[in-house]
Amino acid sequence: MFGPTLIHHTQLKVRKDIRNTNFMLVDSPGMIDSPHQDRQDRGYDFAGVVKWMAERADVVLLFFDPDKPGTTGETLSVLLHSLAGMDHKLLIILNKADQFRKIHDFAR
Repeated sequence: MFGPTLIHHTQLKVRKDIRNTNFMLVDSPGMIDSPHQDRQDRGYDFAGVVKWMAERADVVLLFFDPDKPGTTGETLSVLLHSLAGMDHKLLIILNKADQFRKIHDFAR
């Protein structure tokens, strides 16, 4: 559906201790926002893959990391288009929030 490039970048890891629990965790590549490029070229439709997986998921966790500032471009596109209408299952996680020293850190 999304081509061989996605398959090439996909890895399956199975944990024996949770194999029979009907639990699956999918860790997608991070969204890389670059001021020099409006769109990242991964060789497949990243936004389409996010939407396809999110439609089938019970919960979607979106992590933001304070030591990687700058939420622009691809991240906003995924939030506005791929995850539109899925706010009932979207949880936004502020990873490493305990490392914020000032209120300014939240705005990076």
